[in-house]
Amino acid sequence: MNDVFLTNKDYVKIKNLNLVSYGGNQNWSQSRKMQRVGCGVIAMADLSIYLAEQNPNMMTDAIRKINKPKGLYNKHDYLEYVKFFYMHYVIMLMHNGIIGTAMKHTMNRYFMLNDIGLKARWKVLQSDESMMKDIRHLIRKNKPVILAIGQNRFNPFGKKGISLYIEKDGSLKESIRENVHSHYVVVTGVREIKGQEYLVVSSWGKKYYINYKEYRNYVNNVGDKFTSGILYIEGLI
Repeated sequence: MNDVFLTNKDYVKIKNLNLVSYGGNQNWSQSRKMQRVGCGVIAMADLSIYLAEQNPNMMTDAIRKINKPKGLYNKHDYLEYVKFFYMHYVIMLMHNGIIGTAMKHTMNRYFMLNDIGLKARWKVLQSDESMMKDIRHLIRKNKPVILAIGQNRFNPFGKKGISLYIEKDGSLKESIRENVHSHYVVVTGVREIKGQEYLVVSSWGKKYYINYKEYRNYVNNVGDKFTSGILYIEGLI
């Protein structure tokens, strides 16, 4: 199996003090609600920025306003855009976050109002193989994939989840992000490492890796299958 990546491997770069982020981070927001359940909003805002960067016909006035000195988005401007995206497009951000179908409607509202010829679908109940096939297909088409790590199936307040890994000294190590659940990440690539498939993802402004087999074991045995899915973007770009 071949590794696949988005055309721009750096994804969405935002200057945060002396660091460069890998996508946005809901913890930057001053809104308590966004900090707590804003991962889906960040994922969609970043998706819209990435598509606009890669396709001039998908650029909007709001994204154009984000200052980008030296190729790095200004953090303050970025957060203003996230606020704009939330106010104009987001449908139903509830106290426990946004559900997949609302994410689909939000992105379709964004595409329609900006005359962008794409359509979003929310795909769940997929087999291990069909989900990976979809992810690889979308990445090859230069479309980031929003992935949901759903809640615990029989206990919405359960704390079981998956680990996110980081690359360090040429190998993958477990990060401080353990038992991650009820969370959205953006898939930017797929890599095979030591015979295992890993999803390269943006989350909390950093690049992490998800062991795909561990993710699917979680979905199939512990996680809720209706809140663990992908946002599938249809249409030519």
